[in-house]
Amino acid sequence: MKHLYFLLLFILFVNITLFSQLPYTQTEYQFSSISDVSYGTATNYAGTEVDLLMDIYKPLGDNNCQRPIMILAHGGAWVTDDKTNESLEYMSQELAKRGWVVANVNYRLGMNNTNDYSTNAFCTGITEPCAFMIDSMEVERANFRAMQDAKGAIRFMKSRNMIDSTDVNNVFMAGESAGGFISLSAGFTNDISKKPASCYAITDVLAPDSDFADFACTDTNNDLSRPDLGDIEGTLHLSTYDASLKGVGSFFGGVIDVNLFDGLSDPPGVYLYHQGSDVIIHYDYGQMFKRISDDCFFGLCQEYGPYPHAYGGEGIRKHFDALGASAPSSFSEILDNMGANDCLANGHAIDDPEARLQSMVNFFADKIATSGNMPSDMCMPVGNNNVIPDINITLSENPIHHHLNIQTLPEFFGASYILLDISGKSICAGKLMSEETSVKVTDIPTGMYFLNVSYKNTNQVFKLVKN
Repeated sequence: MKHLYFLLLFILFVNITLFSQLPYTQTEYQFSSISDVSYGTATNYAGTEVDLLMDIYKPLGDNNCQRPIMILAHGGAWVTDDKTNESLEYMSQELAKRGWVVANVNYRLGMNNTNDYSTNAFCTGITEPCAFMIDSMEVERANFRAMQDAKGAIRFMKSRNMIDSTDVNNVFMAGESAGGFISLSAGFTNDISKKPASCYAITDVLAPDSDFADFACTDTNNDLSRPDLGDIEGTLHLSTYDASLKGVGSFFGGVIDVNLFDGLSDPPGVYLYHQGSDVIIHYDYGQMFKRISDDCFFGLCQEYGPYPHAYGGEGIRKHFDALGASAPSSFSEILDNMGANDCLANGHAIDDPEARLQSMVNFFADKIATSGNMPSDMCMPVGNNNVIPDINITLSENPIHHHLNIQTLPEFFGASYILLDISGKSICAGKLMSEETSVKVTDIPTGMYFLNVSYKNTNQVFKLVKN
């Protein structure tokens, strides 16, 4: 028996050692970053067009042409904060040091505020005025808009695969709080049937309380209408890649409806972190913000309002247990400290950021390895040929001058193309529907460009020079 005990310990040690040595789990590199890369524009809750920005982090010196991608989304109750959040910047840097390419994104913020806001001196400075919305449907609509943005960011990062040396088949997303909700929604909203009823056209709202003008919460252009929010995929970069994910991470986030997890034949893996002491998002199931009003403000401050009920990390874990073999693969780190209401930190934070990030990375790295992505095998030099043998496409000239002429065969009609500048910004996109497609490039500046052509499961990229 003693020998068996030590044998089991040895096997466990070997497994842990091997697991920890998987690629993309160890800090090995320096990193670089690019700030404020635009991945598109979209209309916010008030009808105003906003520019969507991301910061991109890359490893230095890894010599890998198939780096995994991580999209990160900040928290802030869908009304505040941005990609400069300290916790998300830490994750971005640590992931890049491990060999990941990271897009730390902004998304559309804002909701229609209540028409009945009141507070007292005790509450000034400790509540978040912008989080007082008019009804629960505003939360669902805000999350849906942010999910559409996230899907656009995923496709944008996939379309940059030659620029960033990334693997479009190993893309992950994670976020904190609202960012966790957004990440789970992006990973599992695979059909229009999962679009909430509140995200179609619904009744207009009443004008917000005039007090909100002091907090810069409301968009002065708001016409108070609530139109249909469109397709689950949004409008960004639709002619490039899909927005599928290999894995999703939620740090103290959740879902409003656990039916979100139904109906995927190959669902992404899920990493869950949550504390029972979280008084913002109930770690099991409860109304958002309810505990902070009851346990921390003691009824002295106006309640945040009719937030929806949601399932936190523990609630999702229980649901996965109930699903059994049909559940997504998952790894949960749930702290059962329900009675420890720390109203300063709200339990709405990561108790050990380094350890929790490492747990998520280990879980995702196993999926990357299973897919066949091993860095020593993946780096293939990109040539300057003008022929893509896989889908038989040729370019009439390179460098290009006034027109980019793309030639193909009828069996490849329907292939998508996108022309990108060196920063990854989309110049134009379309489909190849004839034996020769001519794209006017007279007005674009001289320099280097990438032509990304995709057909079914094949993707190839040309390096182009515009003279």
